[in-house]
Amino acid sequence: MDISKQWDTILGVMVKREGEELAISLGTVEPSNYRLFLGGKPYWEAITKPVSDSRDGRFRLKLPAKDGPYYFIVKAEGKQTNIFTERILPLKQAINVRDMGGYETENGKLVKWGLIYRGDQLSKLDTEDVAMLERIGITSIVDYRSQHERSLNPNKEIKNVKNIINCDPQSSFSEAAANAVDLHSENIKLVTALENGEVEKRYVNGSGEKVISSYRELVTSETAKTAYGRFLHACADQRNLPLLHHCRGGKDRTGFASMLLLLALGVKREQIVEDYVLTGVIRTARNELKYKQYQELTSNQDFLNYLMSMIETRREYIEASMDLIKEMYQSVDDYMIRHFELTKEELQAMRTFYLEEGKAIWDR
Repeated sequence: MDISKQWDTILGVMVKREGEELAISLGTVEPSNYRLFLGGKPYWEAITKPVSDSRDGRFRLKLPAKDGPYYFIVKAEGKQTNIFTERILPLKQAINVRDMGGYETENGKLVKWGLIYRGDQLSKLDTEDVAMLERIGITSIVDYRSQHERSLNPNKEIKNVKNIINCDPQSSFSEAAANAVDLHSENIKLVTALENGEVEKRYVNGSGEKVISSYRELVTSETAKTAYGRFLHACADQRNLPLLHHCRGGKDRTGFASMLLLLALGVKREQIVEDYVLTGVIRTARNELKYKQYQELTSNQDFLNYLMSMIETRREYIEASMDLIKEMYQSVDDYMIRHFELTKEELQAMRTFYLEEGKAIWDR
């Protein structure tokens, strides 16, 4: 998948950034008088400016990344889309910060935009990046990194933020970084552990079984229960929104948390998987660089396959967590209530607030 397409931001609508331009497409639609409306906030009443007309449902606009995010709807002959935007925020110094809106639930509703964001660490943001997050109005940050990680790479200050919730799930994904001071020393530590036999032999291959085991452990771990319970309870309190949750790379700890929230909202399983694996697409170049760095430290192919399996974003990883929840609990609600101590009323209130009805869109 082309990262610039960012999946369907809502079903049937594709957004692609090319430098300072945005290309928007409704896919294959009948010729009609399509009009694109633009706004600076993710609210219906704020998206009122007509900016482009089209007969084929395709639009191209010059919209500088630094002035975003931008929100859109398309109208034509009594029909309209839901609100949509760029999923991945075009930040310069954080590659995996993205809006979790637009996903569809089993009953046809859509997650609202502009409420929950997921991302990688915010330690290298430049002034334009910070300005964008302040313009969005980020109020709360949930940080899954360890105290060691936070001390080495503290997040940049964002003026709007009133709540910073540090809740390290103490997962195996952060172990390699526990005593490392930079990425090179972390890589050496990983390879040395393999050479010293510190990783069980059955895992030292490209199967990804170690990651699958770790993802399943997050479902039942008491420490993870406390950490992710704090995240979910924060999401249940509207005063904490907009909220951005993140770890270092935005893959495992944040990926698991994102799965939990989308599950709680009733989002379709395949869309939860798509949200997870998008990180792998975003990090393609980074992973290729990591592979070259690992090759400088070892020529053992089993080691290399294992190391790559640890940084890849395979659908079976997040599916392992969802499958275990299904095995252990009668329903998602049962898991949320018994494990994280959310109430039925809180879950219903979250669904009422975070979701909106799907408008009529073409070829839905």
